Amino acid sequence: MTKNNKAFILGSYHCCYSFTAKEMPSMGETVMGYRFKMSGGAKGHGQMLAAALAGAEISGIMRVGDDEYGHMCIHDFERAGIDCTHVKIDKEHATGAAGVMLNEKGENIIIVVPGANAEITTQDIDNAEPMIRECAVAGFQFENNFDAIEYAIRKAHALGVETMVDPAPVVEFDEELYQFITYMKPNEHEASLLSGIQVVDYDTAVQAGRILLEKGVNKAVVITMGGKGSVLVEKDRERVFPCVPVIVRDTTSAGDTFAGAFVAGIASGMELTEAVIHAGCIAACAVKRGPQESIFEFFPEKEELEKMKADYRKLL
Repeated sequence: MTKNNKAFILGSYHCCYSFTAKEMPSMGETVMGYRFKMSGGAKGHGQMLAAALAGAEISGIMRVGDDEYGHMCIHDFERAGIDCTHVKIDKEHATGAAGVMLNEKGENIIIVVPGANAEITTQDIDNAEPMIRECAVAGFQFENNFDAIEYAIRKAHALGVETMVDPAPVVEFDEELYQFITYMKPNEHEASLLSGIQVVDYDTAVQAGRILLEKGVNKAVVITMGGKGSVLVEKDRERVFPCVPVIVRDTTSAGDTFAGAFVAGIASGMELTEAVIHAGCIAACAVKRGPQESIFEFFPEKEELEKMKADYRKLL
């Protein structure tokens, strides 16, 4: 399919409350923290912003509440140049909410209450069909009403649009859905749950990726592995991409930044390995950011990104 640099993402958004302490508390334990932050974001929100800032023409399909955080979300999208025609303000349901706990290593635990994200309907998807038809690729995550997610994946596939699924958080679904997924991007935890293979290293990541391809994923599985980098598994080859060498300060948005940048790479017509390099380098900029920085502050300029990619290719 000819790429046209247009993509849509079925989005999600939450008001986020982040707490940072030296160590995570154990069950029933209280610990003293040293940083608190209120912000807005979610997997779909981060992926949409990353895809737009990475150069794709992005449209969103999602719902937010008619509240401060919902309007903040739309402001972020407009700032990034995202088409918000199908981003609906839901006057009956609040914007979703998330609580994030971070330790000093940047590792995190997150609890999400979906709010308006769970109210997306199949009618919302049908209303966006003219926009969907114009896209080269569509991005999905699992923070929305899953009936609408499944419907949108099937519809995009039927309209000839490639689909990229970030299966987080992992939910049970009919495995028939795999045949409508062009690319899947789980992390090692999600890949383990979906494949039944405990992903602990590159070899087990390849095994898990092969199982997901056997289940029906059309073209490729990209398994992100935190500090170990990522593994690209296609039907006739696999390739390891070590982590881009940076000082890690905050991993919260790394996976979503990778997913959005990967969508942008595919939409622009990049070959798969190049799309993974593109996404990995942009995600590296996310993990080296400070905890208070937004994606607009850490996202690399074109010259910086191209140099980072050139330096990284020398390591492969």
